[in-house]
Amino acid sequence: MKSLPTLVVSASLLVSLNGYSTATQGKGSNSGPGSSIGQGHGQGSGHDHEQGRIGSDAKGTHDIRTDWQTKLNQHVQNDPAFASKLQRLLPPGTDLKTAEAGFKNEGQFIAALHVSKNLGIPFDQLKAKMTGNGLTGEESSPVSLGKAIHALKPALTQDEANEQAKRAEKQATQTENTATKTSE
Repeated sequence: MKSLPTLVVSASLLVSLNGYSTATQGKGSNSGPGSSIGQGHGQGSGHDHEQGRIGSDAKGTHDIRTDWQTKLNQHVQNDPAFASKLQRLLPPGTDLKTAEAGFKNEGQFIAALHVSKNLGIPFDQLKAKMTGNGLTGEESSPVSLGKAIHALKPALTQDEANEQAKRAEKQATQTENTATKTSE
């Protein structure tokens, strides 16, 4: 009879551990620098989509935007053609890591670079509108690429600004895809 309670306790412990293992699967397992979960790489208009959070840090969250930035920087280091394309888009004297900070994903960042170049909008002003960083009051809320273009180029209608945003998003996808093809 002593073996029956031992068997029940052992079975309960096994079920509990299995349940714990199943419940924690995926949490943090893909939060390393090379993770591709939730990244906006090659997704065009990622500027209107919220990014999820995975893993944990001291605050209980791990921001996955760090992962796209790490991946982008590794891509730049490993692909001279891609690095050259981005360098031509960046304003003179601008550091890549500083420029990419605050954007939600790679597609949004590269589209903003294209808009800046296409329309002659200072990149730092466009970035501030899109990220809300460095602005105060009502202006501190991030806006879409189209709204940022319209705010900085009021001569364009909102529809024209949205068309310019779509154009830049296509260019961003081409930049990402062309660079990927040349590095394979």
